Amino acid sequence: MPRITIVIFAALSFFLASTLLAQSPEDRQRSEFFETKIRPVLVEHCFACHSVEAEEIEGELMLDNRAAVQRGGQAGKIVTPGDPEKSSLIRAIRFADDDLQMPPDGKLSAETIRDFERWVRDGAFDPRDGKAPTSAERLEAAARKHWSFQPLQADAIPNLKSAWPRDDIDRFIAHRLHANGLTPSADASRGVWLRRVTFDLTGLPPTFEQARDFDGDKSDNAFEKVVDRLLKSPQFGERWARHWLDLARFGDTKGYDFTKTRDFPNAYKYRDWVIQAWNADTPYDKFLKYQIAADLLAAGDDRSQLAAMGYMTLGRRFIGNVHDVIDDRIDVVIRGMMGITVTCARCHDHKYDPISMKDYYALYGVFASSAEQQDKDLPLRLKEGRLHDVRVFLRGKPGSRGEVAPRRFPAFFAGDSERFGKGSGRMELAEAIASPDNPLTARVFVNRVWGHLFDQPLVATPSDFGLRTDEPVQRDVLDHLAGRFVQNNWSMKRLIRAIVLSSVYRQRSEIRAEAVGKDPENLLLWRIPRRRLDFEAMRDAMLSVSGALDRQVGGASAKIATDPEATRRTLYAYIDRQNLPDLFRTFDFANPDTHSPKRAYTTSPQQSLYLMNNAFAQLTAERLAKIGASAAANSKNESDGVRQLYRAIFARDPDENEIELGRIFVRSASAQGDTWAFGYGEWDEKARAIKFQPLPHFTGTVRQGGPKQPDKTLGYTSLHATGGHPGSPGRAVIRRWTAPADGIVSFDGKLEHPSDKGDGVRGRVVLSSKDRDKQTQGRVVGEWHVKKGQSKTSSAKIVVQAGDTVDLVVDCFGDTSFDSFHWPLTITHLAASAGNRLRTWKVADSLKSTGLNPRARYAQALLMTNEFHFLD
Repeated sequence: MPRITIVIFAALSFFLASTLLAQSPEDRQRSEFFETKIRPVLVEHCFACHSVEAEEIEGELMLDNRAAVQRGGQAGKIVTPGDPEKSSLIRAIRFADDDLQMPPDGKLSAETIRDFERWVRDGAFDPRDGKAPTSAERLEAAARKHWSFQPLQADAIPNLKSAWPRDDIDRFIAHRLHANGLTPSADASRGVWLRRVTFDLTGLPPTFEQARDFDGDKSDNAFEKVVDRLLKSPQFGERWARHWLDLARFGDTKGYDFTKTRDFPNAYKYRDWVIQAWNADTPYDKFLKYQIAADLLAAGDDRSQLAAMGYMTLGRRFIGNVHDVIDDRIDVVIRGMMGITVTCARCHDHKYDPISMKDYYALYGVFASSAEQQDKDLPLRLKEGRLHDVRVFLRGKPGSRGEVAPRRFPAFFAGDSERFGKGSGRMELAEAIASPDNPLTARVFVNRVWGHLFDQPLVATPSDFGLRTDEPVQRDVLDHLAGRFVQNNWSMKRLIRAIVLSSVYRQRSEIRAEAVGKDPENLLLWRIPRRRLDFEAMRDAMLSVSGALDRQVGGASAKIATDPEATRRTLYAYIDRQNLPDLFRTFDFANPDTHSPKRAYTTSPQQSLYLMNNAFAQLTAERLAKIGASAAANSKNESDGVRQLYRAIFARDPDENEIELGRIFVRSASAQGDTWAFGYGEWDEKARAIKFQPLPHFTGTVRQGGPKQPDKTLGYTSLHATGGHPGSPGRAVIRRWTAPADGIVSFDGKLEHPSDKGDGVRGRVVLSSKDRDKQTQGRVVGEWHVKKGQSKTSSAKIVVQAGDTVDLVVDCFGDTSFDSFHWPLTITHLAASAGNRLRTWKVADSLKSTGLNPRARYAQALLMTNEFHFLD
């Protein structure tokens, strides 16, 4: 029997004894019928969904007392006294209507249905007094008991006989683990912890030298020295700024906005402000206030703080719809800073939290009383505008107005405070949010920080601490840290420092079978979860380990998605709301259109394909290959090349088995050779040799001189899947095929000059091989001149040896204009002995080849390992 049923029946005998004596004989008879035939059925079958104790009242219908029954619910009255046939309650329990059958767990007995029919027919007598609370009253009553709205608790710190705790955080966790028959996991190795904390605090991997120095530091404060170094690093602010920008739905553009300028001028300066605020350990309460009301803070404050208001202004513009813009600002401020969903009340009172439409439009008035200002050297910001209160938009429609909603903080949270009286109210709003008496603000921020460090926030819904959010298992940890946070002057660095130096953070990530059986979701924190690097950390780590990372802090955004050679941190990527590159979506980047409290983690084929085929990934592998090649060349030992790659990529030395596997990989790949290469140069007839230089830049579809066309050095010289452009006289484009084995080669295709202008192009096929003295000799085995048309390009069978090259060379004549060409050639390779076909190569597929040398392929393989992409 449900708890509520037991409680009510326990009180029933007292009720009967005290009330029946005070009634007339007729009323006593009707009251006794109600108490014995009607109320028990309501309690057992209806109250779970239709009482003040229900978690969610269905149809706003309550059956707690006479007033509630008489009022009915959303669908109107349920009882017409004296007429069962007109009473929807009777129709529902009869199951006469397919769309209205109550109770949902099964039809009542025929006798019980007759009792209800008699009760209604006799006037629906109900002796229960009491008021029928409105939904708003019920919500407020529930909210006053809700855990997240309570003041921060200062629970007594458990007294444990254990050496495991390093911080009071650990004592709370150890106490709960012990109570559930569990123990914490052992400490992770020094190397694992260093990699974990370095990524968490800076978004970058540790270097081999840092790992070696830390491993050799046996002092008592070795861990503290690492954390303090990382917290002082400029990269700390960059990493944690990105977390905040997710919440701020930061973007460089406005989204679709008709024909207006799409870019936000100086948007990047808000990002720079956030970086600086994290690095300076700006107190969090001040950090929030600046982002709401920097223009209203003390006049002596630095003008650069005005950039903070990009938090509100750099959101989507909704094609200029001011109501949607204000709605977005209300959401990013209240949900982002307090973890409460308010915008649900734009069209109706909030169904789950104590937020009314009047509360929503009170906040609406704050932002409607603020005007936008675009300074020359700052992001768009707010200033005081025409001060006015707005009327409630009935059903959210601006053309249908209700009562005036004076500007103020939401009534439930405001208590007895009066309406805002200082200008627009933004300053008062900021003070109310960032008040030490507001328990939500500190709880929400601490929970966000914990989630970034453990990939598992204490409260699973970081931006919803409302009534539907269950009290977290580790609420004592949350409240303890939130209280310390406020007491420590809202220091963001001190909060993070305490967590990463704790024993719970230092644990291993391995699964333990006995612990999984008792706590499969790891809510008790018996281990630290294993985590995959997010997009920014992954890309930045690739740049860092290859020695290419640009460590300049701050500055304008860069279009990294279209430039494989871009070396800026991913934080500085240009964010185009309307056309967010597929690369960002593939790796679960935060949606810049709205406040994003937590990123998704997906696994898709496109992610692997990017790491294998994208020009950025290949360029990273090539850079690493040079590092390995240099080490191998210096020592004349391939083992040192492998060792140097491990040091660069994993910040550790490989073991003997890993060294041998690396050597085998490089040796095997070298034996296989590289089938295709792409470059430029010329055929030297006198020397009978090809002068070949690789085209340095790959866009993903085109090999060319640099990121932009024309390139400063190579002009329009380029190769794409089926053709290209030679660039200028004396410079041909060359697509080189290397024979993987002895055999016989033939080729077939058409060389086309599609333009009806210009003087055409010349195509040559040059076979090059080494003689007995290992001197390379070449000869032209086919030549065609094509102008404003096409020519068939076929050959007789040509004998080749493994390692011979066939160069497809295209150059131009005196006129350098209109020299684009197509040459979709097919190369057929036959075995020399039996004439069996070994393979057919199509020029159109040639760009799909990685074009990586053996050592670069090995580096790429290491970059694709779990060790690189996951944090233990």
